[in-house]
Amino acid sequence: MLELFRTVLVLSLLGFGMTAVLLLLKPVTAKRLPAKWQYYAWVAVLLVMLVPVYKLIPRSEAQRLPIFSQPAAEERQAGTASQDTDTVVIEGAPFEYREIPIGAERRIRLPELIAYIWLFGAVLFLTVVTASYIVYLRRRRKSAVLLDGFALFEDVKRELNVKRRIKIRMSPDVSSPLLVGVFLPVVYIPCREIPDENMRMVLLHELMHYRRKDLLIKWLSIFVNAVHWFNPLAYLLCANVGQACEVSCDMEVTKGMSDAEQKLYMKTILDLAE
Repeated sequence: MLELFRTVLVLSLLGFGMTAVLLLLKPVTAKRLPAKWQYYAWVAVLLVMLVPVYKLIPRSEAQRLPIFSQPAAEERQAGTASQDTDTVVIEGAPFEYREIPIGAERRIRLPELIAYIWLFGAVLFLTVVTASYIVYLRRRRKSAVLLDGFALFEDVKRELNVKRRIKIRMSPDVSSPLLVGVFLPVVYIPCREIPDENMRMVLLHELMHYRRKDLLIKWLSIFVNAVHWFNPLAYLLCANVGQACEVSCDMEVTKGMSDAEQKLYMKTILDLAE
């Protein structure tokens, strides 16, 4: 557990630095980089905070870096200390060797206690988010009406070459269209009169999210946020991932449209968002 927590701390530190750099450069990158590449940059930070690529560095090279060599040295010192003495806490002892009594004859090192607190926080974060999501879906599905054989929806699917069976439902509890469900995707649309030309724009947006696998990225960002719940920039990272996802999706949908279609698309999205 302690080794896992150390790995998370290293990844969180790397992600903190990369997120800070991207936030500082955002005014420049927003003007000079395409929306897709801005999205990929934020997704790259997610992967860095999840995959310990630095462990692929040869051990002899990694030990030259203080941030990677320190844990090994601490483990050797801890092993020596445990063999030489039974003392629990000595005044002025290093943080790594401080212990807390949890019973008559049981003690736990402070770093291990912090690691278990981190694990509890991560599990709690994921549990709350997942439970909220399930409750949200059940409520929407309960009040929704399945639109079977919706011709315009099937036309848009063919236009985007989406062959997966995706349901579309109309719900009075939905204020704006959305795509939900990674394994059983469903498009929800609000119960209001929407002209066909505007509805086509709405369906293009939601099905483009499906084609690009954006829901997987959003759940990846939630998982990264849960693992790094103690990192304040993890929340900003996930917010920017979601924002960049929407902007890049809009750019992907409108890149082949005429000026009139682009204006109609943006007006439709803004009207529904309001």
